[in-house]
Amino acid sequence: MIRRLLVLFVVSLPVLAAPPKRPAVDLSAMREAMGVATDETGTPFPSAASYAHFMRARLAHHDGDHRVALDELRLALASDESNPYLMTELAEQYARSSELEQSETQLKKVIERFPDYQPAQLLMGRVLYEGQKFTRARTHLARAIKLRPNDPDGYLVLTQLWLDQGRYDDAMKVVEELAAALPGEPVGYHRLGLALAEKGDGPRAEKLLVRAVERDPADVEAWGTLARIAEQSGRLTKALEYWERAAERDPENRDVLLNAGRLALRLKKVPEAQAYFGELLGQGKDPEVAVKVSFAYLAAHQLQLAAEVLDQARASGTEPRLHFYAGLVHERVRNFAGAAAAFDAVPKALGEVSFEARLHRGICLSQLGQHRAAIELLKKLQEEKPELAGIDAALSRVQERAGHLKDAESTLVKAIGRSPTSDVLEALASFYARQNRLKDAVALLSGAVARSPRDEALTFALATALEKQGDWQKAVDRVRGLLDGDSKHAGALNFIGYTMAQHGGDLDEAERLVRKALEQRPDSAAFLDSLGWVLFKKGELEKASDALERAVDSGPEDATMFEHLGDVSVRSGKKTRAQETYTRAIELLQSSPDDAERPNQRAELERKLKLLSPDAKGR
Repeated sequence: MIRRLLVLFVVSLPVLAAPPKRPAVDLSAMREAMGVATDETGTPFPSAASYAHFMRARLAHHDGDHRVALDELRLALASDESNPYLMTELAEQYARSSELEQSETQLKKVIERFPDYQPAQLLMGRVLYEGQKFTRARTHLARAIKLRPNDPDGYLVLTQLWLDQGRYDDAMKVVEELAAALPGEPVGYHRLGLALAEKGDGPRAEKLLVRAVERDPADVEAWGTLARIAEQSGRLTKALEYWERAAERDPENRDVLLNAGRLALRLKKVPEAQAYFGELLGQGKDPEVAVKVSFAYLAAHQLQLAAEVLDQARASGTEPRLHFYAGLVHERVRNFAGAAAAFDAVPKALGEVSFEARLHRGICLSQLGQHRAAIELLKKLQEEKPELAGIDAALSRVQERAGHLKDAESTLVKAIGRSPTSDVLEALASFYARQNRLKDAVALLSGAVARSPRDEALTFALATALEKQGDWQKAVDRVRGLLDGDSKHAGALNFIGYTMAQHGGDLDEAERLVRKALEQRPDSAAFLDSLGWVLFKKGELEKASDALERAVDSGPEDATMFEHLGDVSVRSGKKTRAQETYTRAIELLQSSPDDAERPNQRAELERKLKLLSPDAKGR
């Protein structure tokens, strides 16, 4: 077609007046497009034919068709067989096609003819590195760096080579050489710092990333990684400082705002956290963001704030699951009316989630004293979804609250007859314990454990029943059996330590066991409460108070934890603090009587609080 057009052009010449001159070929543009600098090769300019094939190779390369790119580069070399750039491009296409041996062979030809051609030396280093020929790779990379010391690529490949071999100090030396060659360039510090952070080498990574952000303060990725390193090493204040710097540079970055708010919560800086989360939530009505923020509040035990975030997100109506999440949070803060309303808003179209919502709604209605409605709801749900986890235990508990004790027991007995699962057995044992039928509870659980000796949940339930029956040493022996299989079983260690302290056992051993449990779960509110109680029994009041303050601050509000802190505060002469904690414990039991550790706990708390009043002086 091109030839025909040329013929037509020639034939028409006599007819045309003053034909325009053919545009001159812009040789410098051709060389620029091919990435060739005159001082690199000293070779002639590329021909028009080779340039055309080169451009077709480029297009094929960008389309991912490496085979066509190879063919076009061979055709380009047919016109310019001594062009080192084209020869190197051909080698690179071989490498991209995973033909490393062919690539290496091609590069040898280039380097033999043009030993000072830096791109070929660099590519040879990369190809040999990919082929795990590390010694030769280092030689060529060093040569590439020497030929072009201001090109960071050679340094970066050599750094990666040392990194993969586990020679971190050598990798750091290369990065320092790059920094010396290019003052102010952060890329080496940035990349090696991120790589070392990913490998878990926090100290080295932090040192490098600090250098990176000194050179590029806008490097948000580096600031975030620095924050995570600091948090992992327990330096929360420093971690928050890093997140703050990241937020200054990218104030709309969702990940930055979320993490800054989360760290602020861990440091008890609630207003700062609210400010970060406010910025995040203000970016739009993304339900996923609302869930993440609410979960951050939940993790920090800021339940009311979590509920507020979810309620605001629910109003948009974009994600029906938010009703379910909000219901769970309201239930945890004992706002049973709000929880019931949220669960009621969950549409049936959500399937399993809607069944769960109806289950929780029935429980909440029962807590509100609407026993008849709760029983009707749960019975209907049981008929529709008899296999729903927790339905039998929930219905029995609702029947018990309504005073229908025979129905409550019958519901669980029938469930055990159908399928004696651990949760139903535990529910019936707990029912017996609440009715002061401890022998029945122990008998039921003893048989269950005999049939399933490795069931940890049943073992703990039996131990709890034995302890309530007064056989605390048998309870401890039962749980010690779990330590035979796992000497670091945190739950078992905590149970034994707390039970020994509660009943006059060896307090030194109790402290050792609880501290061992805390080594595995240092933020566990229950374990901190156990430690505080052990220390209280040992008479170490200041340490006990510190542990218990951390316990009530670390976990969901628990009446027994507040009672323990109140007892320690009384013994320490902190009357006001004792009054505060006893009052809060009573309030919790008023809103949720089921949470009582013992039948007369609320009455005992009221008596303790009364003894602290001015009228009780001298009693």
